[in-house]
Amino acid sequence: MKKIVMALASLALVFGIVSCASTKADDGIDAPEGFEFEQEDDGLLHLDYKYIGTAKGTTANKLKNVSIISNKDYSKAVPLDIYCDEPEEAEFLGKKCVKVNSNGDGNIRTIWLFDKPIPASSISTFKFSVAGLDVDNNWTWNIALLYNDTPAEGAEHASAMYTGNMSTTEWTETVIDLPTNEGLWGNAYKPEGEFIGIQMFYGGRDPIFIKDIEIK
Repeated sequence: MKKIVMALASLALVFGIVSCASTKADDGIDAPEGFEFEQEDDGLLHLDYKYIGTAKGTTANKLKNVSIISNKDYSKAVPLDIYCDEPEEAEFLGKKCVKVNSNGDGNIRTIWLFDKPIPASSISTFKFSVAGLDVDNNWTWNIALLYNDTPAEGAEHASAMYTGNMSTTEWTETVIDLPTNEGLWGNAYKPEGEFIGIQMFYGGRDPIFIKDIEIK
């Protein structure tokens, strides 16, 4: 009987260690030698990048006099409050950039808001470089110049909306000739009116890295 009791006690000790290891794993503590644990798959890519700081103003882009805003959706006539971590200044694939995070709804609605609207007729080229997703020039994500119009109730600002190739292993640059390039879903450039900013849209949880946003 004593041998059985001792064997049960040993098993309890082993299971206790495994249980402890599983609990500690979430805190970044290694499991004891000889034991393994599985991390729960949260569906994210978990790409390696270097955190530098909070992205502000003209950080890692060629726009001047802008504010990078992620806690409001400016596509609506009255910006909607949304929950989102602040965009990060980061280094990804060896380049300084802005890491744009998804919000609480699992979407990206970050805007580079101009300090004052600019005439649409004053620009003809829109350029940006992106990384972080593996997509081939489709509607998975897009970036739009938002017009300073007055949308009908429940509608969104008119926009000149575009997309581009993106990769997890290299930076890809897209150059849009505004007067001639076709916009997504008919949201093409028109020289009439003004732009209030550049807003990124993505209906997924993974972040997007972006740099060298330029209009001229």
